[in-house]
Amino acid sequence: MQVPGTRSPNRYIKVIEYGSSEYLQAAQLRYRLFYQNHNIPFESIFDEQEQQDLHVVIITSQEHRILAYGRLAQNSSNECQIYQLVVEPEFQGQRLGSSILKALAEVALQRGTALLVLNARVTQTGFYQKFGFEPVGEVFASSMTGVPHIKMQKKLMYSPNE
Repeated sequence: MQVPGTRSPNRYIKVIEYGSSEYLQAAQLRYRLFYQNHNIPFESIFDEQEQQDLHVVIITSQEHRILAYGRLAQNSSNECQIYQLVVEPEFQGQRLGSSILKALAEVALQRGTALLVLNARVTQTGFYQKFGFEPVGEVFASSMTGVPHIKMQKKLMYSPNE
């Protein structure tokens, strides 16, 4: 499927399998942009939950290059969490992050999730606010990198527990 909002028909959005070559390419992108400058070992970026989570990429048709990545975890029956939304720097500003975010939110909604949460770098809160996410709580430092983050959430549907 062609990714909406991108500037090229040669890119598409795809769910990838944990452990696949595409997954490893996406992990390398995550590492390069989030962890490498902090001298964190590559192996440290993985957690126990990753195997059960949904992994979505935007990939080029010809070179099979990962341009953007996002991960969705089911925290509970009412809550999903987005992790590691990342876009190759040279492709930022082309709505790839928006496309991944919308795809993950759609999956969460299809699952009947009432609340979608994420931990955003403080410098990126404006991006998420455009999609209806609101900051909650206090700014905190990432346990791995020390980069300031804040929890953000978006209500997807009415929850009878409110």
